[in-house]
Amino acid sequence: MKNLKVTQSAFKDRIAQVEEQFRAWEAEGHRLHEKIARQEVRFITISREYGCAGFRIADSLAGILNHDQQDKLAHWTVYDQKLIDLVCSDHKLNRVLVESLDRQRKFALGDLITGMFTSEPSTIKIFKKFAETIFQLAAHGNVIIIGRASSIITSKLSGGLHLRIAAPLEWRVKQVANYEKIEDPKKAHRYVLKNDNERGKFAEDFLGKDLKDPVYYDMVLNQERLGVNGIVKLVLDVMEFRVEKPAG
Repeated sequence: MKNLKVTQSAFKDRIAQVEEQFRAWEAEGHRLHEKIARQEVRFITISREYGCAGFRIADSLAGILNHDQQDKLAHWTVYDQKLIDLVCSDHKLNRVLVESLDRQRKFALGDLITGMFTSEPSTIKIFKKFAETIFQLAAHGNVIIIGRASSIITSKLSGGLHLRIAAPLEWRVKQVANYEKIEDPKKAHRYVLKNDNERGKFAEDFLGKDLKDPVYYDMVLNQERLGVNGIVKLVLDVMEFRVEKPAG
């Protein structure tokens, strides 16, 4: 019981630390954007249920946005696994430690001990560096960031278009079974639920937020009904609308 109280207290401290840091980043982000029309889309975040094609959508969007684009500084870049590489490089972190953020809840008490008695960075420190990289990428614009609670991390930053890609569970199970070559339908079903749950924990553990809450998204899109091409077209239409619509 004592260990449980320690863990709960640490969780509350963790959320408080993150929120304090976010306030500083938000202030910086607003200064960066104060001369930019609020409606213009300068970055995109994509949250997706497991089995939905987040990267295919992002890659297709970037390809269209970069078509005939001569200014290299204005090119759109997709960050998924590349984001992990960037965080490790910028902050001199071990890739294994950064990737372990997805499993951190299992080691909440151990993380406290690690932080007190070793020089190894705690998960909260790693997450703050991860979140800082996401925030700075979005603040500078022309990026599509997939996953990692990026919609929540950048929710107060102007210029974002936040997408949630969803689909019925059974449809996603079939997609994953085919892609991962899982022959047992029950095994594929458990596999999808497990990965969905892990993605939700990332936002819950570090931000105290529910990744499924639609309040964090501008568009919630059903991939089964719309397909990748339909989703991309709708997103491009919204981006064009945001440019043409006067601010205010």
